[in-house]
Amino acid sequence: MADHDRPRVALCAGKDCKKRCEFAKMHDALSERCDVVELKCVGICSGSVVVANVDSDDPRVFAKLKSKRDRQELLRIVVDGKKPSSQFVKREVTNGKKKSTLRKVRRAVA
Repeated sequence: MADHDRPRVALCAGKDCKKRCEFAKMHDALSERCDVVELKCVGICSGSVVVANVDSDDPRVFAKLKSKRDRQELLRIVVDGKKPSSQFVKREVTNGKKKSTLRKVRRAVA
């Protein structure tokens, strides 16, 4: 059962993303401190795709998260409420891809 005191994040679990070794590492890192919602393919396919702060008024979508440093920074953002670094902001997905990903998140958590 989900612990509502923990932040909730969404992680793309599409066929191609799940094949990547980054998926398992990202899932493990997130699930230790967050509730993880697995999404069907979000159509971005550039490394791990994560929706941070799913339950907030302004969820953020990040892609190309591949390294240990990326996982650590994502946890600082989601769990500790820190702002992303300028380098990490470059990985934020915007516009149409963000909107379609957030629609999938809403369906998955409904």
